[in-house]
Amino acid sequence: MANQYKGCCVSINCVDGSVVQGEVSGMSDDNETLILKRPFKNGIPHTEKEIRLKASMIENLKIIKAQLENEPVINNSQVAKNIKKSVPVPKPNNVKQKNKTKIASNSEPEQPPQNFTNHKERNDACFGVSLDTIVKEDFDFEKNLALFNKKAFYNKIHKKPDLVPHEKVSNKYKHNENVLHSTPVKFRQVTVPSPAINEYITDDGLVVPSITSELRWKLFNLVEENGLTTGRQNEIIGRAATEMVLQLLGGGYRFNPRNEHQWPRVVVLCGPNRSGAMGVNCARQLSSYGVHTVVVLSEPGLYTPQLANEMALYQFTTGTLITSAAELHGLLDPDFVVVSLADEQTDTVSRNITNWAKSVRSPLMAIDPPSQGTPSVVVKYSLVPALPLSYSESNGKIYLCNMGIPTQVFHLTGIQYKSPFGSKSVIPLHNNE
Repeated sequence: MANQYKGCCVSINCVDGSVVQGEVSGMSDDNETLILKRPFKNGIPHTEKEIRLKASMIENLKIIKAQLENEPVINNSQVAKNIKKSVPVPKPNNVKQKNKTKIASNSEPEQPPQNFTNHKERNDACFGVSLDTIVKEDFDFEKNLALFNKKAFYNKIHKKPDLVPHEKVSNKYKHNENVLHSTPVKFRQVTVPSPAINEYITDDGLVVPSITSELRWKLFNLVEENGLTTGRQNEIIGRAATEMVLQLLGGGYRFNPRNEHQWPRVVVLCGPNRSGAMGVNCARQLSSYGVHTVVVLSEPGLYTPQLANEMALYQFTTGTLITSAAELHGLLDPDFVVVSLADEQTDTVSRNITNWAKSVRSPLMAIDPPSQGTPSVVVKYSLVPALPLSYSESNGKIYLCNMGIPTQVFHLTGIQYKSPFGSKSVIPLHNNE
């Protein structure tokens, strides 16, 4: 064994984690101790010219240079176990046969300079295999590609996972809706003791029943007795009406400082009643946005306390007040018309005003109109407070305003109430057919 490995350059991984390299100079008589000369430990020349390594200290052994190029190369794991098995070392291809000379078996190979040997051994230990032992053969791509079953591979990666069968859901969900519902949605969250004829539904599918005018007045009187006065109610619905008018006029595109040359003009038709006071309140708030407002009083000599309070504030705006029906003929088509002429207790309206309202081409919006509509006037939109009445088609599209009435006040009137407004203060209602 000693003569067989003598002269070979080896790299040894020791059990303590260190790496020892050197040239084999011999082995002990019992073949249990390996003797290396010119040793390196962890890439640094050893202080001793010759070291001895016991077999129990060797974890892995690798031959990085054989003694002679035609000498057999021993498998790494077999060397560590002292099993004799030779593997031929390929000869360099760049040596021509006619110029090749035989090397005597008793001669020693020419040793490279020490610095070169050190670097070569270090590179071989780092990169694994000595460049001198690589077989220079072309890689057979066609043969190796045949070993790759492309069809089986693609079937494997494109195979669909086994899913648990489930019931198909045909519903299409919006971006703000949950796909999974923990509990069924209760669409009827408002119930009244004596519902009217019509029933409405919100965009979210919630059912809103209509109420009678008697139940509505009972609700308004009770909430006023508990602090939500008529003036505060007018302010709430007036604000909602203002927001609707601003959006219907074009919103931020229309109300741009660069568009002052075409600032909108809104005419508000007001009667001597609760609805008229809401209309004047809306006109005052529209004026605060710079809208040119014109308030037309159907009966100038008749003022209710609510209407008088609202008119006292409106006089401080830059808006116009018309008290004669004859002045209406001088008004060209405005951008928008708010109708606040009648409520549930009003039967008649000035014919001159209704004739003018029917003649204009502007969109009309009513504030809290009678259930049967404003006499002789058909509007496109209607804004109503709290809970709707059973409205006729002449009231147009119905919008419901949140008046901020406490839930317990609804319960005191016999109404089981849960807000249908969500995050909004005004919502559209549709007939629930």
